[in-house]
Amino acid sequence: MWPKMLIELLPHLSRLVPMWEKFLTSRAANDKASENALTAMAEGVRGDLGQVTAAHAGLYRQLQDQSAQIALLGEELKLTRDAAERAETAARHTDPEILALTAAVKRVGTGLLFVGLLLVVVIVLQVVFRHG
Repeated sequence: MWPKMLIELLPHLSRLVPMWEKFLTSRAANDKASENALTAMAEGVRGDLGQVTAAHAGLYRQLQDQSAQIALLGEELKLTRDAAERAETAARHTDPEILALTAAVKRVGTGLLFVGLLLVVVIVLQVVFRHG
C-alpha cells in the first residue's frame, strides 16, 4: 500500500521540489542580506562606540584634573582653617605683658584725667575768686 501511495504522490512531490528550492534560495538570499545589513550596522555601532570612547576619555581626563584641583583646594582650606584657629587661640590667650601694659595705660590715663579735672577746678576757682 505504501509503495502505491508513493507512486501516486511522486508527481506532486516533483512539482514541490522546485518550489522548495526557490524557497530555500530566497531564504538564503534574505539571510545573506540580513547578515550584510547587520554587519554594516555593527560597523556603524563600532564607529560610534569609538567616538563615545574618545569623548569619554576627554571627560575622564577633565574629571581627573578637577579632582586634583579640588584636592588642592581642600588642602588650602585646611591650612587656612588651621591658621585661623591659631590666630583665634592667640587672640584669646593674650600675652600677660600686654595685659599688664593695658592696665598701666588705664591707670595712667585715669590719673591724668583726674589731674586735668583738678587743674580745671583750680582755674575755675581762681577766676571766680578774682572777679568776685
